[in-house]
Amino acid sequence: MLRRSKCFVMTAVAVMILMMATGAGASAAGKKGDAATTVDILNAVSLGSQQLKPGTYEVTADDTKVKFALNGKVVAEAAAQWKDGGAKSKYSTIVATSGKIKEIRFAGKDRYLEITE
Repeated sequence: MLRRSKCFVMTAVAVMILMMATGAGASAAGKKGDAATTVDILNAVSLGSQQLKPGTYEVTADDTKVKFALNGKVVAEAAAQWKDGGAKSKYSTIVATSGKIKEIRFAGKDRYLEITE
């Protein structure tokens, strides 16, 4: 009987430690301004002073900047700030005017990223 309760207590402690570690990782990765998505660029556009050729890019953003990576290598980054969009975006999209990226909208987010450079 003592052996069984000791095993139960050890299992419960291990589960609690695992839950705390998982919760800490999730809160660090889920900061309000963090976002990531994949986008297909069909026509060449610029982000700040950097030119982005057509291709599939991984886009990551934090509270102050956005980065575009191609094949795992960051090829462009720019200063940005979050704006209230009012409603959640259904899709991740890039808004470009005159060949320059102005906004990035992330699927599932009610805020969008405005390029400030």
